[in-house]
Amino acid sequence: MMICDIEMPQGNGLELLRWVREHYPATGALFLTCHAEFDYAKQAMQLGSLDYLLKPVRYEELEATIDKALQDIVAEREKQKFTETLQHYYELWSMHHPLLIERFWLDLVRQSVPSDKEQIRQMMIKMQIPYDTSMSFIPIVIAVQEWHKPLSAREIKIMEYALNNAMEHTLKSKELQGQVIQLNEGILLVVLPVFSAEDQNPLPAVDACHHFILSCNQYFYCDLSCYIGEAVSVDEVRHMVEALIQMDADNVTLVNQVLQLHERAETHRMVDIRDLEHWLEWLKLGNKSELLAAIERYMETLKRDGCDARMLQEFYQVFLQMIHHTLQLKGLLANRIFSDSLSLERAQTAARSVSHLRDWACYVAETAIDHIRSAQESHTVVDRVKRFIAEHIDQDLSRDDIAEHVFLNPDYLTRIFKKETGVSVSDYLLEARFNYAKQLLVQTDEPVSVIAATIGYTNFSHFSKMFKRVSGLNPQDYRKQYQQIWSEKK
Repeated sequence: MMICDIEMPQGNGLELLRWVREHYPATGALFLTCHAEFDYAKQAMQLGSLDYLLKPVRYEELEATIDKALQDIVAEREKQKFTETLQHYYELWSMHHPLLIERFWLDLVRQSVPSDKEQIRQMMIKMQIPYDTSMSFIPIVIAVQEWHKPLSAREIKIMEYALNNAMEHTLKSKELQGQVIQLNEGILLVVLPVFSAEDQNPLPAVDACHHFILSCNQYFYCDLSCYIGEAVSVDEVRHMVEALIQMDADNVTLVNQVLQLHERAETHRMVDIRDLEHWLEWLKLGNKSELLAAIERYMETLKRDGCDARMLQEFYQVFLQMIHHTLQLKGLLANRIFSDSLSLERAQTAARSVSHLRDWACYVAETAIDHIRSAQESHTVVDRVKRFIAEHIDQDLSRDDIAEHVFLNPDYLTRIFKKETGVSVSDYLLEARFNYAKQLLVQTDEPVSVIAATIGYTNFSHFSKMFKRVSGLNPQDYRKQYQQIWSEKK
């Protein structure tokens, strides 16, 4: 605090106070002067002097004035500190407020909050949501339909974050107010508040969505579609969002489109089973070119005439039944041939769009026909079995292991193998094992117990007994008799 005992000309005292205010604005000032003019005192007070005392002044009066001035300075500093603290928390609140609004919409759509206007109003007050229950809102659902290149789970999260930011930027560039929310994987929700009758016009939202789709195609390597709802009250937003999500589920033909609610009529019709009767014959005969061409034509028809997700699911089930039936007739096991291609997850992906279903159906048909052809050429199967046994002779193979390798039912494999070779798969495997054991006995000095373990026998006694049954000699005698002959041939 500064106390000015002014005995200088009036102007100089005021100039000093101006200088202090300019360079040390936090400094408190008291005027102690002989100048009693009102204008002078007025200017001093306007420049922030805490008090104005005329000489002579009593000590007690000066002390009380200084005490009051100090209290005013302390109070001002506390006020300033409170203002700064308030500003700090206001900035934090401003930073996190969009997250609160996002949380509000997520809770509303996911039914964490009942769709009751009074409860929604109370939640708005509690979370300081800048809306009113009397307002209307236009929901927009944006669904990623396909990424143009394979992405890991982490990369998808990053790309979805980028889509969210891109949509926020698009809204700002189109002068639209709204909240962008990551609803589910591959699904964004945009909520546009309706402040006036002009805001109910969907054209600006349609234009923003078209712009967003073009940007995503170019920069974010994905195809998507936008579904724009109607303006509804806050308690009806959840139902509108559900309708838009169902609209996306039913959209299996349109990509990179902006669709308004109920813009496309339902197109469900039953799969024409008669179309698949010829497919079944081509599949049984292994006529790949005819079957693949028929699949392509059928899918083009679906795109042209329109269909929905339900029809694709029906087609998937009928086609899958045809594949299983044919493979069973041929002695082939579908679950071993296709592994994850027939899984529930793959089924959901296949029925996501006509394009996905076409790719899946062509792959399944082509793979099935390749295995049917292979199974029909029994000598090829037998050769593959013999080669597999030779390559894995040191492992504990079973008939089921061998059948799984060639994608055949074990009983069916046994029939065609015995028809071709005159022996069963099990007998051939036994013979191959002991031929290998004979080779090791003659050409190496490995202990007999090690050789027994090499061909899958952990019980030495049982190995010796089986070896004698096959060769007429026990392992030690066989080695003595033939090892000398082999050495001489070398």
